[in-house]
Formats: sequence, C-alpha cells, structure tokens
Amino acid sequence: MSWGLEVKGLGAGYRRRAVLGDVSLATINPGSVVALVGANASGKSTLLRTLAGQLPAMAGKAELDGIDLLGLDASTRKRMIGYMPQSLPSGGSLYAWEAVMAASRATRPELSQAETEAQLELVFKRLGLAALAVRKLSELSGGQRQMVGLAQLVVRQPRLMLLDEPTSALDPRWQLEVFDVVRALTHETGAIALLAIHDLNLALRFCDHVVVLAGGRVIADGSPHEAMNAQVLSDAYGIEGRVEQCSNGSTIVLVDRALSRTNPGDLST
Repeated sequence: MSWGLEVKGLGAGYRRRAVLGDVSLATINPGSVVALVGANASGKSTLLRTLAGQLPAMAGKAELDGIDLLGLDASTRKRMIGYMPQSLPSGGSLYAWEAVMAASRATRPELSQAETEAQLELVFKRLGLAALAVRKLSELSGGQRQMVGLAQLVVRQPRLMLLDEPTSALDPRWQLEVFDVVRALTHETGAIALLAIHDLNLALRFCDHVVVLAGGRVIADGSPHEAMNAQVLSDAYGIEGRVEQCSNGSTIVLVDRALSRTNPGDLST
C-alpha cells in the first residue's frame, strides 16, 4: 500500500466553469503540514472542497494511504477527512461545548458519553478554549468562533485535515496557536494537514511543504525554500518581491510593489 496523499491529474470546478486543470502534487508524506498559496480564485478552496467530497472531480485521482478519496461513501469520508471551511460556525444558541460535541458524535458514535466528554475536555484545553466552553456561539467574536471550528475538526481526529484560511479572523497570537496545534497533531498522529492561506510568511515558517497555485494549476511544489522565489511571486500574484532568510534562518517574503493594477485572481472567490 502507498502511504500518504497522492493527487494526480485532478480537474474540478462548478457546473460549466472549470477551476482546476490537471493538478498533480508530489506525494505528501504522513505527518506533513502543507500550505496551499496563490492569488484569489487560483483554485485553493476548490482543491480543498474536491478532496473533501463537496465538489465532484472532473478528472484525475486522489488517494490517501492507497484509498480512493473521490469514491468514498459519506460515512467513511467523515471518519477519514476533516474539513474546515472559510465560513465560521453559525453564531446560534448552541454553547461552544455543545457544538464541538455534535461534531464528535457525528463522526465517532462508538465513544461512550464519558469518553466523548473526556475528548472534548482535552481538545478545549489543548486549544486554550476552556473559558469559551460554556459560552454561546452568538456571544463569541469571529476569531473565537474560528477557533471553535478548529476544535470541531480536531476532536474528530481525521487522517486528512483540510483547512481553508483557518487564521483569517485571528490575531497574531492565535495564528501561532493554530499552527502549533496543527503541527503537533500531524507529527503525533501521522495525519496530513492542507491549509489554504494568504499569509506567505506564516506558510513558509510553519509548513513542511508549499504548493503554489495560479489559474487552477500548480506552478511550484516543494519545500518552502524550493517553492518560493521572486519569479513565483510575479507569476502567482503579479508582484515584485524578494525571498530572503531572516536572522533565525526562516524563509521570508518581502513585497516591494504591484506589477500592475490587475490582480491575477478574480476577487469574487
């Protein structure tokens, strides 16, 4: 059996509009954290939604540990794949604890009530969310609800974690918290995490692997040092920038100017 995530020749889109064309990725090993970066409408969210089974693939294949992700039944998909969309958990009348418990119950019904509550307690503690457990979602800020969404994913313990802009509503401290938790979980369990993210410096610092999309195709794929350079910044974003090493050895991006007034991506998605 082939271990890890393999994506070959994947095509996907929305009805008559193709978004992804012939997307292939280098094999992603268990325990990896992978950043999906690129301009708006480059295909990041579409790739995540296709792997999550929310969009049908038009072509190609995707396998996790040798299992066909595109042909999974709904029950198996829920157990294997955790998907955290851009949209925040609804600010309804549920308490944060209840929202996370519902996510656990939906995917891990074999656990007893005591086991479920023990898992929830561990997740809330690990994410630093204990103080939010008995607060209603309607009382939480956007960033707090985003963290509850992460708790809903983490409690399910999926083999593949798909996170669409998981730090968009968070301040710098909580952004670091998300990456620390995701990295720790992947390394401990051998799960794989794919994160669509706009902050290039977070991606380069905390991810093992970087995939750059432009126009629904992969234009760079490798380690942070291999995948990002001035030409990739120009091709993917239409910007002039530099890729340098900071004092602690991390790869960082410095943006100098836009090359044109036209963004390569369509701001509508």
